[in-house]
Amino acid sequence: MNTLRLNHLLEKYQRKIKRIGPQNEMMTDIKSLLNNAIPTTDRRFVTEGIWAHQKLQMTDIPIEYCLFCLEMIYSNEAVELVEEFMNRTEHIYIIAPKIFQKLSDRDDPDGFMSVGILPIHDPAELVVRDDAVVVVLDGLESPGNIGTILRSCDGAGVDAVMICNPRARYNNPKMIKASMGAVFTVPIVQFEQPLQCINWLKGHNFRIYLADAEAKSCYEGNDYSGNTAIVLGSERYGISREWYNHSVQTLTIPMLGSCDSLNVGVAASILAYEICLHKRTQEGDCYENNI
Repeated sequence: MNTLRLNHLLEKYQRKIKRIGPQNEMMTDIKSLLNNAIPTTDRRFVTEGIWAHQKLQMTDIPIEYCLFCLEMIYSNEAVELVEEFMNRTEHIYIIAPKIFQKLSDRDDPDGFMSVGILPIHDPAELVVRDDAVVVVLDGLESPGNIGTILRSCDGAGVDAVMICNPRARYNNPKMIKASMGAVFTVPIVQFEQPLQCINWLKGHNFRIYLADAEAKSCYEGNDYSGNTAIVLGSERYGISREWYNHSVQTLTIPMLGSCDSLNVGVAASILAYEICLHKRTQEGDCYENNI
């Protein structure tokens, strides 16, 4: 049955479809994306497989082109996604199983990849609700950590993630994978310098909290009312000193063992959930039904 459906799709979208081999220029392009060997101004990313495409399906992110290996597409779920993404792009490429396997990082790939263009939200156009929570990442270097933080922010209900003093590409394949689709749904705003971010936060009446292992105040017991921003820095250099020149509050997560700090992704997850849970508890809401 799925073979018949795939044949129907091949006929329906034949004007868009092109079969290509390993030497085709599109293969060079997608390998560059997968190896993160693209210009810093290039905002494209690669998504692979059913689960990631289901997340991408929920957005209006533009799709530049898709790659399919027909021999690897067998479930009804996969065929339905293939049809949707064939419809969302003007460029469809069919490749052989051996070629697809070399591109994929999976032992049992689903047989399709899409290349899309990630949006960067303009700070001037970002609309935040009252009592908002944003997480600011200052100078983080690990794309895996940033992806993990995006995933936690999506789960906690954070309104936006601000990448300040960027040291890693937010469309890095490792970041896309670690975010588990959150990079598609959580608004991301980028600031080149800390002061730009500080001025934006001040202009929107945010209380600014710095996650600092040297802080005297614990993250528990704070008010967190109104617009709240939590700033985390890189594990190597910490938060830029510029932040400490302004009206901010530092806080820490108690360490009861021999280690002096947590991985920044873990710390961000704890703080994001603590602040968002506090606000929802104040509003009479609770996470209980979602756990």
